[in-house]
Amino acid sequence: IMNRDIRANDLLKVPTAITAVSFASVLAGARHIDTPQGKALVAAGRFGDVVDGFVARKLDMSSDAGAIADVVADKLGMLAISVGMWKHDIAPKSVLAGMAAKHALNAGATLYNGLRDENKRAIRPPISGKYGMAADNVSLLSFAVASELQPGTTDYRLARGLGWAAAAAGAAFGVVSARHYIKGEFDEARPAVDAATNLG
Repeated sequence: IMNRDIRANDLLKVPTAITAVSFASVLAGARHIDTPQGKALVAAGRFGDVVDGFVARKLDMSSDAGAIADVVADKLGMLAISVGMWKHDIAPKSVLAGMAAKHALNAGATLYNGLRDENKRAIRPPISGKYGMAADNVSLLSFAVASELQPGTTDYRLARGLGWAAAAAGAAFGVVSARHYIKGEFDEARPAVDAATNLG
């Protein structure tokens, strides 16, 4: 851990504030994910997880503390969404369990290897990790949309089908990315750490 420049005041920067607000939105929405309002809060929170990285790069506010905060918020957010969907039977439990296992493994490996990296490379996910997270988000969103539709209708079947297809894609990308995470092979390695990092 001594290899990283982790400073508490870095958590007060704009990108990390966006991360915190987005995380709070996800947590609030996940508790009521069986309602349209809850789903909207979750969607807004997940969108914020993309915005914080953009802001960090544009304002040159990358930091090790911000990167770690983003990794933790991202994974705990996904966990909260999964728990809410499990509780309200919105997505198949097999899909949720698989995603939870994948994200727990990847988050643990990322933090372990990232903090120990003597070269202080940016804690950025491999491309496969980014694609995997995107697929997971599409999958959960599709199942959430389906829960608002009338079962048996064409739209319902299409939404559920997309949910399953995206989950399968996310699992496939997850197998590839897990190898990189475990080996500490981060994408686009650079001296400074990106504050909005691990997307997968």
